[in-house]
Amino acid sequence: MIGEIIALGVIASWLIVTSVYGYYVTRKGFKKGSADEWFVAGRKLGLLVLWLSLGANIYSSYTFLGLPGFTARKGFSVWAITVYGMLAYLIGFWLIPRLWSMAKRNNWLTLADAFEDLYNSRLVGGFVAVAGALWSIPYVQLQLQGMGYIIEVSGYGGIDPFTAKITAFLLLTAFVVFGGLVSVAGINALQGAIMLGALWSIGFAAPLIAFGGFDRLFNVLQHYSASSNGLFHLYPTMGDLYFLYSIIFVAPLAFWLWPNRVQNIYGAKSINTVKKNMVLVGIYQLGQIPAILVGLTAAGLYASGLLTAPIYEKSVADKSFMLVTRALFNPWIVGIVGAAALAASLSTAAAILHVSGALFSRNVLPRTSSGRLVLYARLFTGLIAVISLYLALYMPDVLIYLLLVGYAGIAQFFPEYILAVKKPGLVDKWLAITAMSAGMATVGIVKGLWGRPFNIYEGLWGLLVNLLILIIGIYIKKKR
Repeated sequence: MIGEIIALGVIASWLIVTSVYGYYVTRKGFKKGSADEWFVAGRKLGLLVLWLSLGANIYSSYTFLGLPGFTARKGFSVWAITVYGMLAYLIGFWLIPRLWSMAKRNNWLTLADAFEDLYNSRLVGGFVAVAGALWSIPYVQLQLQGMGYIIEVSGYGGIDPFTAKITAFLLLTAFVVFGGLVSVAGINALQGAIMLGALWSIGFAAPLIAFGGFDRLFNVLQHYSASSNGLFHLYPTMGDLYFLYSIIFVAPLAFWLWPNRVQNIYGAKSINTVKKNMVLVGIYQLGQIPAILVGLTAAGLYASGLLTAPIYEKSVADKSFMLVTRALFNPWIVGIVGAAALAASLSTAAAILHVSGALFSRNVLPRTSSGRLVLYARLFTGLIAVISLYLALYMPDVLIYLLLVGYAGIAQFFPEYILAVKKPGLVDKWLAITAMSAGMATVGIVKGLWGRPFNIYEGLWGLLVNLLILIIGIYIKKKR
């Protein structure tokens, strides 16, 4: 009981601090009701705030919970997730500065603004807005489920996950609805800082405390891999390689086209700030290494009989990071790590909800006054949050899989965006909408009916259909 009070008290204290800070930065220096400030923070975000904010935006529950959980269950397969993130930065170095410059020049406030302008079609912009918001729902669901796991484990079994998710949902929705991007960015800066500290500290301390060294951990894991009947393996199988090769061709294309990440970048105050952040945010990508080490430690502890929770089960695996922390450290540390993990979940969910409201109000509804635009954005934000909460409560799934489904859908924007930038007029609005729709429908059908045939990522099937329709459409257009 004392451990529960200490851990949850630390988490609650951090939530109070960040909420008060978010309210303060929202009220200070920004005009109430301004759409430009609510959507992109007045394009005034400096290097440090943008770096911490973008890092907390990208690296969320999937880093703290999904990545260690996937490692504990599957072993080698986790490297597919890490590698696609590394490749994504190569694309980002080229794509993002150009995207920011075009947004600044054309006054884009959302990703859908870019498509609307490039295709000279409000219909295309509306399609991207609706599709972007819908494909973001699994990402918000991921965060809400993560919050429940964090509070459940931090409470040492004394807190009902249902109550924890409802509480987190209310805090999150209120924060985003009243804050806008300046509040999201301000709090994300705090969240990014505590997240980095917790990841690296626990990631390298856990194997040393549990096994006395990395060599001993891997000796245990080798025996576990040989005796787990394929549930966990240190070395790749053919299925692992199919998954790895298929995902690295697709997920990096979606990495920088998530609407929430684009809008966060739009808030940068200069092109130099954007370029420096493309280098600095890569530090967070390195933070996946200690997260993976915690997952391996969880597998080792289970193999040694020191952790009784069946981490090979989907319902338990995503709790690996918190279970390892609770097994090896005192309640104060559990509370700090829980606060960091909750911070990661809240910050990303806040950014996604914020941009979902922005997309709907600006790019779907009829154009209206600035104040009414912000009102509509807030209402739609609440709707997306409610849908995500329902799915988190009644249709839960493994956190990594939720993330990958979202990536598969968002990746369908990439070909149409690049073609519009590089070859204006080559693809018209009807072909663009048809190809993107077909790709997204293929993702849904493949995932829903067959799961992942041959262990090939569902996003690749969708992208192949998308590209095929584009090629056929362009060929027919040239033959006319």
